[in-house]
Amino acid sequence: MVNSFKALFRALNPDASMPANTQTIPSQVTGIQTAQLRWLFLGPVMVIIFIMIGTLIAAVYRHANDEISREVQMLHTSSNEVYQDNLEHLTGMLAGITGMMAQNAEMRSALAKKDRAKLSKSAAPIFATLQKEYEITHLYFIGADRRVLLRAHNPAHFGDVTNRVTTLDAQLTKAPAHGVELGPEGTLTLRFVSPLYNGEAKQHLIGFIELGVDTSHLLKDIQKSLGVQIFEFLSKEFLKREAWQQSMPDPASLTEWDRFPDVAPSAQSLKDMTPEMSVIMSNRIFPATESMMEVSQEKSDFRAISFPILDIEERKVGSIVMLVDVTSKVLNARNTLFLGLVLGITGGSLLFAFFWLLTGKVGQLIEQHQQAMHHLATRDGLTGLFNHITFYTMLEDEVARSQRSKAPVSLLMLDLDHFKGVNDKFGHVAGDMALRESGNIIHQQSRSIDKVCRYGGEEFAVILPETDTAGAMIIGERMRIAIEGHLFKLNEGHDLSITVSIGVASVPEHAASAQELVDSADQALYVAKVRGRNQLYRSRS
Repeated sequence: MVNSFKALFRALNPDASMPANTQTIPSQVTGIQTAQLRWLFLGPVMVIIFIMIGTLIAAVYRHANDEISREVQMLHTSSNEVYQDNLEHLTGMLAGITGMMAQNAEMRSALAKKDRAKLSKSAAPIFATLQKEYEITHLYFIGADRRVLLRAHNPAHFGDVTNRVTTLDAQLTKAPAHGVELGPEGTLTLRFVSPLYNGEAKQHLIGFIELGVDTSHLLKDIQKSLGVQIFEFLSKEFLKREAWQQSMPDPASLTEWDRFPDVAPSAQSLKDMTPEMSVIMSNRIFPATESMMEVSQEKSDFRAISFPILDIEERKVGSIVMLVDVTSKVLNARNTLFLGLVLGITGGSLLFAFFWLLTGKVGQLIEQHQQAMHHLATRDGLTGLFNHITFYTMLEDEVARSQRSKAPVSLLMLDLDHFKGVNDKFGHVAGDMALRESGNIIHQQSRSIDKVCRYGGEEFAVILPETDTAGAMIIGERMRIAIEGHLFKLNEGHDLSITVSIGVASVPEHAASAQELVDSADQALYVAKVRGRNQLYRSRS
């Protein structure tokens, strides 16, 4: 753009040349500096870029966490389904076994006669087989009055009346009943109770056969099939503390009753305790069913979640806590997050560097364009000297400075003698050439602090800071002699000599303001022309 301004200048003024004097005046237009432009543009851009990078990284991290949560939730659902499926499978197995035992005539007879000796003799080998092959933990023979005749798993304990829900349901419905029941000592048992009757009409109840399976081994099946950690916690509402404490594996476990306000761990869970579950126990925050708890142990990461244990009456009698090892997935998520952060920072840095260079170039162009526009606004298009408007601006500034510093300032008003004849005789092109050369001569004879202006037409003005009238007369005379002695070579081989008349005035000697100074110098110029031209005249006002 700067080159285009120069090209325009030369096109309009093919013979013009810039004055040798490089003095400038401050721009009156406030330009946008490169640094300001950079930060005005890059500030919002970088904020947007960092927001985008942060949003992207957050989205990646959230997606990775969502994937972990979905997988844990799937395992949570699967473990619950496996638990329920195993209960149904065990129920079917217990139904088949009790059905076969109910067909045993010897057992039916002994139960009807309440013959404990015969029941024990018949049941002992059967229970041993069931315990070994099917992990059945309980075998009861109960009379029609619900009084226990024999516990094959604990023969010494008998004679008590059972009021368990399964037994009552079997008696009421005259059909087998089954369900999970929580014992006061903290054991969850799947019980299957089959009532025995004489005759198909089921009018005479002989008694009940009950089989039970401790459900703790179901948890081990879930652990093996899904590769998770499973722990059982029981509701204190349905436990007796003394009975629970008697089932604990060691005295140190007795304090675990107070670990959580509403639940206590089962004996089997305390036996199978892991470091990860110990962290949860130490924090005393029980995992919720609806949300996952993050658990970290050394360099491992786990997610904990629970699902309820319902008994035969659909009461929540406890919770199963599942711990899922997500270490590898968390590590992958962190690596993905780190990679995204590196890529984001790299991309942001490259964008920053690109826009930094771009705004730098744009800023330089703006500054160059501004300088060029400023030059066009303050300079005379023909001579390259300061123009009329700029002359008054600078003169007012110098007069004001003179009044502050009490230093004089002088003004030379120059007018080329008989210049109209030059235009009439040689043409305006030659006249313009003579004006340009005259301006250059005046400029060459001025000092670095002086300001040479084209006042208008063939008139020039020179502002002389810190110069009194005597000094101004010396400078003016030097300019007059230089112009008089210069041979102007015009087109078509014509040579021309030109003289100049000069008026001189100073502040504070002749004027107190810029306009008064111009008027005084102009009057002095008029006198110099009247007195014969080609001379200087100082103001007398």
